[in-house]
Amino acid sequence: MAQFLLLGLLAILSRHSCLAFHEETRYPCAFIDTANITDTPGRVGDNATYFYNWTPIPHHLVAVYDFVIDNGIRIPARKHLRACVCRLKPCVRICCPSGHLYDADTRQCSVPRSGLPPLPAHSHMEVELLNGSLRRLELGPAFSIHIDTPCKHMKPVTKGAEYVHWTLHENGTVSHRGHVFSKHYCFTPLLLGNSTWDWQPLACAPEKFHFVLGVREWTYAICLLISIISMFIVLMVYLLCSEMRNSFYGVAIKAYSICMILGYALLAYLTLHNPANLSYAACRILPSLTLMYLVLSFYILSFISFKLYLSFHGVVFTKLMFWLIFTPIVIIAIGWSFYVGFSYYGARLVFGGDTCWFDPRNWSIMVYLYAPVFVACAISGFFYILSLIYISEQPEIETEKRFESIERNRFRSFWKYFVYTAVVWFVWVCSFAFNYYREERSHLNYAVCFCSAFHGFAALYALIGKNQQIQNFLRRIDNEEDTCENSVPLSSFG
Repeated sequence: MAQFLLLGLLAILSRHSCLAFHEETRYPCAFIDTANITDTPGRVGDNATYFYNWTPIPHHLVAVYDFVIDNGIRIPARKHLRACVCRLKPCVRICCPSGHLYDADTRQCSVPRSGLPPLPAHSHMEVELLNGSLRRLELGPAFSIHIDTPCKHMKPVTKGAEYVHWTLHENGTVSHRGHVFSKHYCFTPLLLGNSTWDWQPLACAPEKFHFVLGVREWTYAICLLISIISMFIVLMVYLLCSEMRNSFYGVAIKAYSICMILGYALLAYLTLHNPANLSYAACRILPSLTLMYLVLSFYILSFISFKLYLSFHGVVFTKLMFWLIFTPIVIIAIGWSFYVGFSYYGARLVFGGDTCWFDPRNWSIMVYLYAPVFVACAISGFFYILSLIYISEQPEIETEKRFESIERNRFRSFWKYFVYTAVVWFVWVCSFAFNYYREERSHLNYAVCFCSAFHGFAALYALIGKNQQIQNFLRRIDNEEDTCENSVPLSSFG
């Protein structure tokens, strides 16, 4: 049976490979080598020859394109004609118009500051001829000049602290000691020292997020596993404890533990697996499920804080009331994850790209994950403040000086855990912001790893160690007493 499934999978992959090959070969050249000739006047002869910059283009080098490449991303567009102009005349790509240079910091063309020597002319450049000699040539007659940046973020190639000297050849290629530069480049003058300008090709900064499976990733996955084990222990204890099993608080904590176990397990799985080895569907479904479980877990915490506040006013939830409130929360979490799974951030899908999770090079994780979490924390904090106000206004009963009431004990143990959870996620947000502005990973990622493990230990400490009902249940187990006498009826949630 497994062999048939494997053969079926290979057949599907082969079919998609054939379709992808057909997609590439139905265009005469790569998009980077084309120019839009939709508005170019005049077709002459039976062969429908076009002209671009007074250069005739045969019909077999012209095709109808239904997309454009913007910043390395293929975007659907209205059908238009494009010609392979670089097949007929070597192309030279210059980043900015005459009198401007490309600023890698601002990522745009700018006029050089005053006091610098004048920029070199755009019309001439040193070219290596086919016979190997170097000569300063006028670019117009020999090349097709394109003034544009192929990507939004361009960077020069450096070796150590110095620029690499690249040579423009007569056939349009740019090379250095046998290494040919990518076609996705553009020339800009860069200052050498304080008085000399040099034409340098800028390369597109890597748009594809390279998958790395190193010490950080394994540490993160192991810490998530520790937290999963801790949450599983909490789940088992709350399932076994008869006083908590059917209470509102117990059911909510069990639902929360399940969400955290599934969310962290999927997060660990995505951390350890290369997105290139996952199917397109898996790369959208798995992160959407992860988002759903993580967001739902925080809104369960908000639900608990709301119920704890009502419990001080003597409100008891029946099973119907519980599900009438809890079901919309689940539907909202599912709808949100479904919406994010089909959403675009900029021109790129949030999920299903080259990361199979939120792209760390943009703010999508802040919008789609941390923003809903912040709203849930704000709701919980609101009910926490209301609960504190109510408690402070109530007279302290003598019996409660000795033995803390069940509700107040739940309140305090729950909020200990909530504060620990908020600290953990605050570290996650800070780590993302720090890495985003540095544009690279930092050692702060290890703090995220250890905070993930701490999150599990915090659940054991606060939800089990600081809960009197759980502690009484564990003492009875030690004393081998029967724990079935004090079960709570299913008709209500206390």
